[in-house]
Amino acid sequence: MAIFDGKKIRGIVGKTVFKNGKGNTSVIQKAPVAVRQTKATKKSANLFGQGSVLAGAIRYGLSFIIRGNYDPDMINRFNKPVRAIINRCYNKTSETFTFAPDSFEDLIGFEFNSRSWIINSLYVKPQTNLTGNTLKISFPEINVKEQLKFPAGSNLCQLEVCISYIILDQAMTKHSDIEFIEISNAQETLAAQEFTFETPEGCLCVAGLGLNFYNKQSDVKTVMTSKTFNPANICGAVITAGTFVDPGFKNIGNRTIPSPWQPIAKLKLHSS
Repeated sequence: MAIFDGKKIRGIVGKTVFKNGKGNTSVIQKAPVAVRQTKATKKSANLFGQGSVLAGAIRYGLSFIIRGNYDPDMINRFNKPVRAIINRCYNKTSETFTFAPDSFEDLIGFEFNSRSWIINSLYVKPQTNLTGNTLKISFPEINVKEQLKFPAGSNLCQLEVCISYIILDQAMTKHSDIEFIEISNAQETLAAQEFTFETPEGCLCVAGLGLNFYNKQSDVKTVMTSKTFNPANICGAVITAGTFVDPGFKNIGNRTIPSPWQPIAKLKLHSS
């Protein structure tokens, strides 16, 4: 029903909507059409949403290397492959998810800032190896002069490895593990490096690699990375064997230590 207030018509007449615009203007437009979702479209929308929630959880776990310095389209770019993985691992008959150890390998190589790919700054690639519950990220010897490109004005690089942990079927996560090493542009070489992380059972472990550059004068370091220059990508993604069991609270003396694991809101990826 529409109402005339003496100056304007407001409301709905048939398929037409009359409403107030800016100033003394009126706006006339078609009434919105109610769209009835089928069961299939609801499931599709739910999968789409679950992919976005999981992508956000992974990004949050890798925030140490992303630092908010990502390109404007990064979130949409990252949601896309995560959603594709979710769809691929979903069983329509049982309405459950089945994840293999390598289900998330497609994320390897994803760049968080399309304006500063890490391969344009570091000319070697790390190797990721999982043995039991031990995850190792290994780098070969680096010829600093030839294989690490320092941006103008920088003289120090912090090579960082960050691991994001997510229990998919229980929608749990905990603080990331972080390791790093500093490299001066005055160095000739950096010896081969191996970063080792002890991982939980039944856990998605996403490894991120970041390069944080500085200008260091005496004991003062000025950050050189920014919204337009922040080399960081995903260098590993694997699901460990076994079934995760939350350790819960621990009593040490007269102190109670809470579980490091926290729920991921709205994530529901039930396993078969």
